[in-house]
Amino acid sequence: MSTPKLRFKGFSGEWEEKDFNKVFMNISNNTLSRAELNYNFGQAKNIHYGDVLIKFGELLDIEKEEVPFISNNDFVTKFKSSRLQNGDVIIADAAEDEMVGKCTEIVNIKDEVVFSGLHTIAVRPIQTFASKYLGYYMNSLLYHNQLLRLLQGTKVLSISKSAIKNTEIYSPKDFLEQTKIGNYFQNLDKLIEQKEKKYQKLRQFKKAMLDKMYPKNGATTPELRFKGFSGEWEERKLGEVTDLLTGNPFASKKFVKKGVFLVRGMNVKRGYLDMSKDISEYWVSSNGLEIYLLKEDDILIQMDGALIGKSYAKVQSKNLPALLVQRVTRIRNEKINSEFIYQYIQRDFLSYIATIKTETAVPHLSLNDIRNFQIAITPSINEQTKIGNYFQQLDKLINLHQSELTKLKNIKKASLEKMFV
Repeated sequence: MSTPKLRFKGFSGEWEEKDFNKVFMNISNNTLSRAELNYNFGQAKNIHYGDVLIKFGELLDIEKEEVPFISNNDFVTKFKSSRLQNGDVIIADAAEDEMVGKCTEIVNIKDEVVFSGLHTIAVRPIQTFASKYLGYYMNSLLYHNQLLRLLQGTKVLSISKSAIKNTEIYSPKDFLEQTKIGNYFQNLDKLIEQKEKKYQKLRQFKKAMLDKMYPKNGATTPELRFKGFSGEWEERKLGEVTDLLTGNPFASKKFVKKGVFLVRGMNVKRGYLDMSKDISEYWVSSNGLEIYLLKEDDILIQMDGALIGKSYAKVQSKNLPALLVQRVTRIRNEKINSEFIYQYIQRDFLSYIATIKTETAVPHLSLNDIRNFQIAITPSINEQTKIGNYFQQLDKLINLHQSELTKLKNIKKASLEKMFV
């Protein structure tokens, strides 16, 4: 049945189904490489497939987005007949994964000269569609699933102009319904963009404050300080001021489906413990293993893999009971504010890791590496607490914006699945 699950009020009837080649005509593309493009000057712009895959969304606003220029102006005359216009759709015909077929609809071309470049299929609607409708429809899962059976290749996947003609284009007959759909998704994208900017701005603000509220390398006092505090900070090794422990080598063949949660390297993410069902493992009990039981406010650091220096988390009550597994370091202390240390690790630990050379293919840390990490400490526990609390509240605000951003993205994903055929 060619009607969507979710529809704007006042619209009914089945959608039209048409063969791809009866909806579009082909526009020639060129094969200019990145080396033949630049971002500074030129008479014409060129859309590279890599930008379609990674950089551009469902709509490509030529005035808003950064599109590279063709360096050699002689090509502009040569490609003149394939100049793009508003409403054209540019499809990436190659990728290393199933992103093949991701596309973008051209909007807001005025006086600009724009061409379709390397590894793209450029098409122009023969019939009239509402602006923005095709960009969102052709990036929906419902349309993209048609492409999957047509892909060729192994390491690099591709789709040909002849193969893509075997797909169908669905659209509501009512032009106003197409318009409402396009406007709905564009407005949703604007909300996502606004939330993304606020989220990134907060992250940048936190980074700046970490640099100001902890002493810079070689300094004994921070640039910015809460009122009422003075005096020099002391630099110590992490192992001198905290209790460090690596986990037990639990045998994976003895993991159970229900019991005490095991914290492995893959559970330690960037700022939280991932306890999702697909990666969670358990041990039958903690009897005889009390030394490996985690406590609230313990700090955990992943010791292996590409994300070392980036993957760290602070244990919360909701994560307990839990046991520490081998190749994860637990940091525990009672004399220094835990949040104060946790935030300091976020500021300096990654740059510290960069100074450590490993001798194996897989990046790794030793307990001794972590023990030797230098940390600057204010002798005032009250100042430690104020600094820790400040960044903890900032983290809550950042997480709130991240959660709202995720929610908006999920709404868009669900809408793309329900508002098209």
